[in-house]
Formats: sequence, C-alpha cells, structure tokens
Amino acid sequence: MRIRRGGYLVLTLRTRTSISLVLFIALLLVSAAVWSMAGQDGGVYSGTAQGFGGPLTVDVTVSDGKITDVTVRPHQETPFIAEGALNTLTENVVESQSANVEIVSGATYTSKAFIAAVEQALIKSRLEDGTHIGTADGFGGPLKVAVTVSGGSIATVEILENSETPFVAGEALDQLPVAIVATQWWDVDVVSGASVTSRAIMQAVENALTD
Repeated sequence: MRIRRGGYLVLTLRTRTSISLVLFIALLLVSAAVWSMAGQDGGVYSGTAQGFGGPLTVDVTVSDGKITDVTVRPHQETPFIAEGALNTLTENVVESQSANVEIVSGATYTSKAFIAAVEQALIKSRLEDGTHIGTADGFGGPLKVAVTVSGGSIATVEILENSETPFVAGEALDQLPVAIVATQWWDVDVVSGASVTSRAIMQAVENALTD
C-alpha cells in the first residue's frame, strides 16, 4: 500500500517487504540461468582409451563452447615415441576444434588412443541433463534402457525392457548399469557368458546419450 505525505509517496512495510521478495526471487532466477549456461558452455571433461602401453587419459577444457586446452595425464606410452605425437595431436585438436585429426606416423596406437579419449571427453561435454531412452538388439530381442544425466554426469542406468534369458543374462543386467555409472562411460567389460546382452546394454546406453 502507498500513502502520500507532503507530496511524496511512502511505501508501507508490507509493500517494501513484497518488493524485496520479488527482487530476491528474480536474483535467484538469474543466478540459476547463469549457472546453467556455465555448465553447458564450459568445464573440464576427461576421457580414457587403451593405448600401446595401457590406459591413456586426457582432460579437455571447454570454454564458451570451444576447446581451449587438452592435457594428457601420466601414462605408460613409450616416451620417445609418444611425447612428440601427443604434443602434435594436442595442438591439432585445439587448432581444428575437433577430435577428427590425423594419426601421427610411427605412433599409431598412441594416436588412436588419444583421439578416442578426446572424443569421449567431448561427448561428455555435450551431455544434457534429463532422462534419455535408448534401445539395441539383445539376444532375445529389443533391449531398452533409461539413462539419467544430472549435473553433466551419468547418474543412473535402468533396464526398462528386455527379453533376455534370465539365468544367462541376469548378471549382465545387474552389473553393467552399475559399471557404466562408476566409469561414466558405456564401454565397459562384458560379463562372461552374457556377451551379447552386455554389448546390447552398452549399445543402448550409447544410443541414448548420442542420438
């Protein structure tokens, strides 16, 4: 309520409180929007692939939607072969803004691992929060999964539908969703004796996150 005194408008305590509340809510909404944009446009994302000497892990920095840096973590590649190749590949990825770069001659395994790891990191950078549905052909028919992404990370993987043989596929259906969440990637070890079901789960998760 407004009260006019001596030609001036005086806001009552109730009115001032209401205005303060509106401004506070508006500030929260703006902050949430900025936070959301920051999560989509920037961050550091990791990827891992099998190299010549073992797993090769990279950290890809994305800022304003652009690749600004690629860092290779300590690895087991042959130093005199891999170091020059990794430096060249890093420069090429940043320059081309893509993982689609040429393999360095003489360091094929290391190059392929580096490129695959960068591709993995970039896919992670594009994950959108929400529940994503994916399907693939299992041993007994279509297999459907629901993958929930929260804060840019895989939070849950749920098997929605399947026609797999229970006593054969049971372990794969139980273990692979847990492994995928733990590694934050769909390419995990298959369960012995249930390789077809294992690969179907991995393919369905990949389809959910990339289609």
